[in-house]
Amino acid sequence: MYSGGGAALKVARQVKERIREYAARLLDAYPHALKIRCDEERGQGVIYVEGVEGKELTFEEIASIARHKNWPTIASVESYRQPSCPPHFTGYFVEVEVDTWTGKVRPVRVVAGADIGTVINPDLAAGQVHGGFATGWSMTTQEDTPYDPESGDLMNHGYITDYKVPTSRDMPELEDFTVFFVDTYEPTGPFGAKGIGEGALNPVAGAVANAIHNALGVRFYELPITPSRILAALKDKEGCG
Repeated sequence: MYSGGGAALKVARQVKERIREYAARLLDAYPHALKIRCDEERGQGVIYVEGVEGKELTFEEIASIARHKNWPTIASVESYRQPSCPPHFTGYFVEVEVDTWTGKVRPVRVVAGADIGTVINPDLAAGQVHGGFATGWSMTTQEDTPYDPESGDLMNHGYITDYKVPTSRDMPELEDFTVFFVDTYEPTGPFGAKGIGEGALNPVAGAVANAIHNALGVRFYELPITPSRILAALKDKEGCG
C-alpha cells in the first residue's frame, strides 16, 4: 500500500490534470474554474464549471471526444521512490486448543490490532490481517522444507502434491476473529496510509508459540511446531517429571 499506493496516487493526479485540461478545452473554461464530483447514478466522475448550470461532461464523454479528436491518450506512467520507510505494527492475541493425544493444534480465537496509518479500505485491510494470520499459522505449525541429510535433496519435491497449507476450515470462525485498527496518520504515505502485508504475518509465530506454551507448559524454539514435535516434547516433559 505504501509504495504501490504512492505511485498510484502520483499517476492518478497526473491523469486528473489531463482530464481537467481536456474538459477546459471542451467547456471553454479555465482549468481552475472546473470542479469534479462523483455521480453515483451514472457511476462515474463528472467535471463541471462551478456556478454554471448544465455545463458539464462525464469522464466517459471526455475520453470519447478526445479519442475522436485524436488527442493524446488520457494516461500516465509514473514511478515512486519512498521518502522513508515508516514501520507498521500488528499485535496478536491467540487462543489455541492442543490435543495431547495427537499433538494437533487448533486456533480457537484471535484478536488482532494493527497500526497501518490511515485505513483506506477497512474490509481489504482486515482481509490482509486474516490472510497474514493464515500464512503465519501455516508457517508456525506445518510448513517445512526438509532436506535429505545425505544427498541434500529437497524431500517434498511436489509442492502441489505434498506441500500442504491450511484452508479456511483450519482457521477460527469469523465471529471468533476480531480485527481492529488504531487511528494514526503517516504524512509520507498516500492519504496517510502505511503498509500492512509483512506486519500481518511477522508476529504470528511468536503469538502461537506462546499460546502453545501457555497450554502445555512447553517452550518451542524451532518451527514448525508439528504434532510429532509436540508429542515428543510432552514425552520429554513427563520423563523429567
